[in-house]
Amino acid sequence: MIFKRGQAWGFDLMIASIIFISGILIFYLYSLNASTETDEKLEALFYQGSLIADNLISEGYPLDWTEDTVTKIGLLSNNRINETKLERFYYLSEQDYGKTKTLLKTRYNYYITFSDQITIQGEVIDKIGQQTKNPKNLIKISRLTIYKEKPVEVHIFLWEI
Repeated sequence: MIFKRGQAWGFDLMIASIIFISGILIFYLYSLNASTETDEKLEALFYQGSLIADNLISEGYPLDWTEDTVTKIGLLSNNRINETKLERFYYLSEQDYGKTKTLLKTRYNYYITFSDQITIQGEVIDKIGQQTKNPKNLIKISRLTIYKEKPVEVHIFLWEI
């Protein structure tokens, strides 16, 4: 008598091993691609944040821009924050946040804070832009400049929509 039970069991073991190894490979490839996608998103956010920071820590264009003439928002004059430009940017962001995003050439949401107390027409402001409770992929870019003869850090927060 010849028993074929061992042969059938061996074939089942080979099929199970192939399915198990395939599952591990699919999971491994998925996890590699998922982390790369996140890295690319964060890299894009940091790039945009750096561009926005560089624009804001410049004189802007034209040099004495107004809400109607601005093509590039900049807050500095003579390497110091110009209070008039700061005020114009604050009110522009309050009235037309979308326009400021367009002028800053970003599709991401932003808000800006300062390490020192900033006042506009005697009122203390805590941020410029729109803040959210649950941002997705939030990053922070900081730059150092001068406000009212004191060093101040400008913090730009950027996140996905």
